[in-house]
Amino acid sequence: MVPAMNKRLESLLERIPTWPEDAQEDAVTVLSDIEEKIRILRSLSPEDRAKLEALRADIDHAYERGGSYTDEEVAEYIEQIHSDAEREKR
Repeated sequence: MVPAMNKRLESLLERIPTWPEDAQEDAVTVLSDIEEKIRILRSLSPEDRAKLEALRADIDHAYERGGSYTDEEVAEYIEQIHSDAEREKR
């Protein structure tokens, strides 16, 4: 069974051939990035998925309190989670 596609997306995809070449290339880039993120998320273990959800909750709470995290802090935290998961596998 093929999953149903969002009607707005289906309509948009039908119009892409009418777009200029550079706009089509932009669409390829964006959709490829989304597909890669989906692939990565699907490959996460349940434990890593739970850690990621906890990180998202922490960031949301920080924003609600008026705080923020830099891109570097988030990347460092994600790397720490990944390193911890790799050590646990050994």
